[in-house]
Amino acid sequence: MVPLRRAAAGKEYGPNLQSSTWDHMDEQLAQLDACGVACSAMTYSAFLEMAIGAAGLSRSEGVRIANDAMAEAQACYPGRIVGAAAFDAEGGKGGLAELRRALDSLGMRIIHMMTSYDGLYPDDPRFWPVYEMAAEYNVPVFVHPFASPANWEQLMHRSAQGPLLLRGQVGMLLDTTLCIGRLVQSGVFDRFPQTKFLFCQLGGFIPFLAGRFDSAYLMHRYYVEQGKIPASAPVPARLRDYFGRFWVDIHAVDGASIACAVRQVGIDRVVMGTDAPYRPLEMGVRLAMEALAESGLTAEEQRRILCDNGRALLGVEP
Repeated sequence: MVPLRRAAAGKEYGPNLQSSTWDHMDEQLAQLDACGVACSAMTYSAFLEMAIGAAGLSRSEGVRIANDAMAEAQACYPGRIVGAAAFDAEGGKGGLAELRRALDSLGMRIIHMMTSYDGLYPDDPRFWPVYEMAAEYNVPVFVHPFASPANWEQLMHRSAQGPLLLRGQVGMLLDTTLCIGRLVQSGVFDRFPQTKFLFCQLGGFIPFLAGRFDSAYLMHRYYVEQGKIPASAPVPARLRDYFGRFWVDIHAVDGASIACAVRQVGIDRVVMGTDAPYRPLEMGVRLAMEALAESGLTAEEQRRILCDNGRALLGVEP
């Protein structure tokens, strides 16, 4: 995994990948201890695709290297690290075979996916075998944004120094929102009721959109009743019917947003998130604790977000 990280460190957002913490698990474990974190789920953030390309590897080679390295970390620190299986979205049957190897032979406890792959979203039927496998092994599908939606980055400002501003602040959340909206409208949540999905940053803007989905649904009914559209026309889904079907984490959000998400998706569907080691663990934990303190949630509700919900989702014993 070290060569992949170092290859990506020279790319955009590279400074965040230059810390030695990425390479040395003992440093990560020391940080977990210092911050009072008993168990950490480890995934690949948005950088695996970048790292594989920067290292000059094929996607299948890079995914296999990542899975082997993640399995080693999980085996070396049992009970402290819960590892995610990388997935080659373009690998076809070979990609699915590697995913099964990671879950079966390597013992990975999470499947890592992206909110989109060059405009291809996870509601596409080619991803359905992944969801079947997730249900078979009873592991969650962690969906992380890679970039902004296709054709949208041109609307964001690029500074003279190069990094694309507003990507992390808006673009990634927008892609997460589109991903969940498509999973709702396409019926994926209905087709795979046993599959557990986890999204970053409260699921983007999803907790704030129930009213918009309701409005579209009611307007559809109105136009059908008025005879302006046929009764056979596709019916807009109601987002609130799917609250409780997925989990969201709280990294890099504020207290008011957490309170809204708890009210919408449910207290048992919100989990802790820090974005470490991309974000220093101490900073991620501190920001999350400050946001929870400002959320107005009870101590019991905060404890569920910090610990109980994540353990239940990952099947980790107390």
